[in-house]
Amino acid sequence: MREVLDTGWAGESRDTTADGNGFDITLTDRRRGQTHVLGIVLLIGIVVTGSAAVVLFGVTGLDAYESAAEIERAERSLLEFTHATHTAMGISGESVPITLGSVDHGSVETDEDVGRLRITFESASGTEVLYDEPLGAHRYVNADTEIAYQGGGLWRSDGNGSVPVSSPPLEYRDGTLTFSAVRVTARGNRRGDVDGVVRQSRPPTSVDLRERDRAVGRQGGVVRIDVESAYCDGWEREIGEAVPGRVTEGCSEGRPDRVRFGLTVPPAIGTVDSAIAARVVDVHRNAPPIEGVVRAETVDEDRVDGRVFESGYDYPSADAYVEALVENCQATEFDDLEGEISEPGRYCVDTIDDDLTFDTSEGDIEVVVRDAIGDPNYEEEIRVEGENDLTIAVDGPISARADAVIGNESDPGQTQLLVSADGTVTTASGGPTVAALVYAPDSNVSVQGNPTIEGSIVADHVDVGNIRPGVIAYDGRIAATDVVSESGSPLRYFDVSAYELSIDD
Repeated sequence: MREVLDTGWAGESRDTTADGNGFDITLTDRRRGQTHVLGIVLLIGIVVTGSAAVVLFGVTGLDAYESAAEIERAERSLLEFTHATHTAMGISGESVPITLGSVDHGSVETDEDVGRLRITFESASGTEVLYDEPLGAHRYVNADTEIAYQGGGLWRSDGNGSVPVSSPPLEYRDGTLTFSAVRVTARGNRRGDVDGVVRQSRPPTSVDLRERDRAVGRQGGVVRIDVESAYCDGWEREIGEAVPGRVTEGCSEGRPDRVRFGLTVPPAIGTVDSAIAARVVDVHRNAPPIEGVVRAETVDEDRVDGRVFESGYDYPSADAYVEALVENCQATEFDDLEGEISEPGRYCVDTIDDDLTFDTSEGDIEVVVRDAIGDPNYEEEIRVEGENDLTIAVDGPISARADAVIGNESDPGQTQLLVSADGTVTTASGGPTVAALVYAPDSNVSVQGNPTIEGSIVADHVDVGNIRPGVIAYDGRIAATDVVSESGSPLRYFDVSAYELSIDD
């Protein structure tokens, strides 16, 4: 062992004069002293490194805490800003003070070009653009978190969808859509203390339909509203709650970051006071006379047991309205109807082929038929009970034959058949009964066989064959008919105002 220690240091020599064993203890003590110093240095290094890590972790944690606190303050401040915009929208020309406080971790951005609101009215005459402008946004941004005022609402996004914090001014109630289209017009990106004012940059304008009043136009169709926004998920949720069942395209279904919804506009048909109203009425010479007033451009007056008018036959189209109903149904699903239906509301079906009884005691019932009544022919019964109305909208043909019955014979005014331009109405082969308003202003109606038609026919062209002993007779209760049931939530009044707000320092 001694030999190992004595020879373990290269270049060292033994001094045998130190003691009788010949080992130099002075060298060993010096090595031990160096080890003590090195240990102290390492210990100090560990302490310093640990302290730096603790300080760094503490600074990072404090920064994250302060950032999170600033986000919550920004949300509260932007909620107050939203309330300030409501005040500014009510006082033209006056400025309302706003403040977001100190912003150190995030930034406040205002961009007048982001987002878009488009409102159109689609009818048989085409598409009318009522409003098409950017929405803009005033937002606080901190990493993946955004809290944004847009379109009158406040939205929050954390990089994975968005949610509403404060609802936009959108309401649908009792057939009236009330909506404020709010646009922000300013630019900027600020930190530090963020203060300023918000005001109307110009007087608000009314967004109206063709007739330029708050009531919807005479022609039926659909009002479509498209919202393009980075906060599309939040918009879709709010629209779905304000106007249930009217979202026709969700944020993930069509164009990215766009939600679409539509409200059907019923045709304002006024009073129906005639047995037949059509551009052309052809009546077989051996057919029994039509019982009641006939309004037509062309008709053989000898085949009419009543007055004939060459005006008042041009009723508004139902085509766009029926198509919009079918589109709304496609956003849900089409079911089959069986037996008796008594719950008010809207039902969507592909066809009607079976016996059905509609009990309207609790309220109006609306049925939307995508394909046809009768595939190919309807020979069953559609009965109506109760005191309220049944509306059947058909985007295809109606073919009643044999002993078919459609409607309530004791009150034809309870039933309305709305037919699109793609549909036709036919009776033939037997003695079918139609006790209803047949409203098909864009279609042809062919009356054959020996039918009983009580109520009224509105069409483009009516062809009456030798239907003896059949009958076409007007029923006065049709005059009080509302062509659209309230169960379908139709749009009757359109109250939309456009505001432009400016944010200034």
